[in-house]
Amino acid sequence: MTSNTFSRRQMLRFGAVSAGTLAVGINTSGTAIAASDPAASPLAAGSGAAGRVNGLPVPTSWKAVPFDLQQVRLAPSIFTEKRDRILAYARAYPVDRILSNFRRTAGLDTKGSQPPGGWDDATGNLRGHYSGHLMSMLAQAWAGTGEQLFRDKLDAVVAGLKECQDALTTQVGRPGTPPPPATWGNGRFGGGLVLTGDGQYVGLPDATIDGLSDFTIAFWANLRELRTWSRAFDFGTGTRANMFLTVDAGSGPRFAITTTGAGGEQRINGSSRLPTGRWVHLAVTLRGQVGTLYVDGAVAGTNPGMTLKPADLGAPKNNWIGRSQYGDATLAGTVDEFHLFDRALDGSEVAALTTAAGGAGHGNLAWYPFDATSGTVVADASGRSWNAAVVTGEGGDPGPSHAGFLAAYPETQFIKLEQLVTYPAIWAPYYTCHKIMRGLLDAYALTGNATALEVVRGMGEWVHSRLSRLPREQLDRMWALYIAGEYGGMNEVMADLYSLTGDERFMETARCFDNTQLLADCVADKDTLDGKHANQHIPQFIGYLRTFEQGGDASYRTATEHFFDMVVPHRTYMHGGTGQGEVFRARDKIAGTIVTTTNAESCAAYNMLKVARNLFFHSPDARYMDYYEKALVNQILASREDSDSTSDPLVTYMVPVGPGATRGYGNIGTCCGGTGLENHTKYQDSIYFRAAQGRTLWVNLYIPSTLDWTALGVRVAQSGDYPREQRSTFTFSGSAVIDLRLRVPAWAGDRFTATINGHPQPVHPGADGYARLNRRWRDGDTLVVQFPYAMQVEKAIDDPTLQALMYGPVALIGKAAQTDYLPVSLYGDVPLSGDLGAAFAPGKSAMTFENNGIRFEPFFLGNAEPYHAYLRRSEANIVFAKHDSGVANRVHEDGRSFLDALWSKAPFKTDVAFERAVDSTSQEWHTAGLLSASEVSVVKRTAASAPMRTA
Repeated sequence: MTSNTFSRRQMLRFGAVSAGTLAVGINTSGTAIAASDPAASPLAAGSGAAGRVNGLPVPTSWKAVPFDLQQVRLAPSIFTEKRDRILAYARAYPVDRILSNFRRTAGLDTKGSQPPGGWDDATGNLRGHYSGHLMSMLAQAWAGTGEQLFRDKLDAVVAGLKECQDALTTQVGRPGTPPPPATWGNGRFGGGLVLTGDGQYVGLPDATIDGLSDFTIAFWANLRELRTWSRAFDFGTGTRANMFLTVDAGSGPRFAITTTGAGGEQRINGSSRLPTGRWVHLAVTLRGQVGTLYVDGAVAGTNPGMTLKPADLGAPKNNWIGRSQYGDATLAGTVDEFHLFDRALDGSEVAALTTAAGGAGHGNLAWYPFDATSGTVVADASGRSWNAAVVTGEGGDPGPSHAGFLAAYPETQFIKLEQLVTYPAIWAPYYTCHKIMRGLLDAYALTGNATALEVVRGMGEWVHSRLSRLPREQLDRMWALYIAGEYGGMNEVMADLYSLTGDERFMETARCFDNTQLLADCVADKDTLDGKHANQHIPQFIGYLRTFEQGGDASYRTATEHFFDMVVPHRTYMHGGTGQGEVFRARDKIAGTIVTTTNAESCAAYNMLKVARNLFFHSPDARYMDYYEKALVNQILASREDSDSTSDPLVTYMVPVGPGATRGYGNIGTCCGGTGLENHTKYQDSIYFRAAQGRTLWVNLYIPSTLDWTALGVRVAQSGDYPREQRSTFTFSGSAVIDLRLRVPAWAGDRFTATINGHPQPVHPGADGYARLNRRWRDGDTLVVQFPYAMQVEKAIDDPTLQALMYGPVALIGKAAQTDYLPVSLYGDVPLSGDLGAAFAPGKSAMTFENNGIRFEPFFLGNAEPYHAYLRRSEANIVFAKHDSGVANRVHEDGRSFLDALWSKAPFKTDVAFERAVDSTSQEWHTAGLLSASEVSVVKRTAASAPMRTA
């Protein structure tokens, strides 16, 4: 076969886009696997879609179109190293575990299998979500490799889910019994909440104690029984990391905090046992390293050596009054007046709390007076609306309300959401529904499994039956609920279902998921993101684009464009991540939100990449791919540990950026454990895009790979080792006129060069950030692009002295365990070229550096060593070539230091040009009152005498 000819096998595998049919796969024996009959999934009547990509119709509004995953093959690189580790996990994962919770819910034999675990355990309120991600991973794995094992596993999962759905359909309309009501009674001051000891507890929101150092927790309890180890409160992520107050540790109450399990607890023991049958006031304070336990306003125990604080626990989701992380007996008694302060009250203030409600003022983070008389909402009176929820246990669950229902738990959670029950009594039921539906749609779209479409269509009809009857006001209240109202990308999958079936009910249902107020704010470009749960809202905007693409108003697209611009760069860290404690913080607050363990949830980056990618389809602009590259190369690559395991995905929940931070790898069953499966099995999805009309080919990423563009009879093989190598070579097979668009990364600037068959080419990026090479590409043509890296800094928006090091697209981190910021000085070694890299010595391995004894390495290396993503820029004096002028490097009101302003004018061709720049900058600082005349003279003299290097 000649190099520009494709075999029938290749044409079958890669012909989907040009043929306008579903993708066709090849099994390991080379036999074609027929896709579903296109007639079984007609295009929506009004979509006007021209062909398909990855099994879904191409919207007419797209200007750029991705290639099928099957059409792009990764070549060896760090991306295949990360992918192959996840594929090993996928090969080993048992199908029966994926199905376990679904079978139990449907009343079928679980075949002795254990559920996935973590948040997808046998009883958790998020069970089923991880199974959805596993389906997407298997679909992507098959599409990306053609390995039959992945398709066989996926087919078995889909068949098992169909069996569960059929069994649940036979139970439609089965009566159930309601859960017991919360019991409200007399409190110490006003009302109180009665915890019967039969499983009731109070669940507080996520982020309740995130980032806390000093604190006070105080409340009243009237204990009916003194149950050993029952908890007054317990905040944590499980048995390893938690802080709690037990009402009885055998000889009295005990407060403890640990990040390493029971053996590592730092404790405060009470001096005597608590009474029963009367009100007792309990309080715990922490000031610095001094912890104090109070009973009835008097000190009952102290510990002056407590080095742990709530911030060290990460981002606890298990925040409870009356329940234990260990499963100990729940609290039996009445509780009242729960206060949470972000400071340690002194003894007199604690005593004042015992005299009246809010006797020393109320908790500024939360204040629960427990004055309700019915319902399950525990209202927060602090002014923060930090409402909690009473969890009373389940009743007898009813059968499904409509055919097509499929979940790993009964329909009760969806019913409670419509009753506006809050988290954690329920936990994001439509989020879980989305993961299952997305996994099934991926199974259909990427592998042609017709049963998957049948099952997901039934689920869509069930969702329509529940939501289409609800008034807009109720839907808005549901989606505004923290966590409980999180629905992932439900609007996205409903719009995709419409595009495949033409059933208008699915578009009607997609619009049911409009989050009306936030949507309107974003249309108006009004930034109201502060305090909103990041990953609860990011996927909504992917769905808004889908709604627009299927005939929705243009405001959906406008809202998404504005939303992206609110996050990037205004809430984006140096590695592309966003959010602190899972929550969007105030606009332009970067330095102000850096903490050790709770930055940058991996799920948020996963979904922000989708937003950027989908916006590019409508408006091909390099700024979307510049962001995509930053987050992909840094946070996403870093989110997978560089070690092998077939029993643990070894992916991150958070990828923090605080000083001395570490990454925690594992996360079986968590949300980020799920998206982590998908992150590493679709690295090829955005390397190349084609024009919806014409022969434009965008090269977005320089990841080693091979593209088969069968519609043109062309293959493009990209070789290199990006990001570890600063060049990429493209070799063409076949012949065609192609308008090649090369992204010129913002970090590369005029260092980006290109040659064709050894001949230099003009590289002039347009307003879109892409350089054009429009020509007939012939068999054997070779294009070489080079993009030399340079050391640059990225300043925190709200504190210019806090800076991250970027080496081309690669974020560099300083390796050190200390928890205060590492100081770094760079300008003292800068040559006339302005190259900050001169301040660093080469490290012992590739792409590592040293500065002042600190080792710097790429963020994407996946290890658990402590690191510093941001450094404290420390250049007190004006220095040239290590010659210190003795004059302070003062800062202008716009945040620039003298040296910042000077070196922003580099490169300098000669010493004379450098000295002129020093003179003009000195005069600017003198005019601003920042340098005296004598200091100007000293600075100019020092510059003239400094032995400046040229490179």
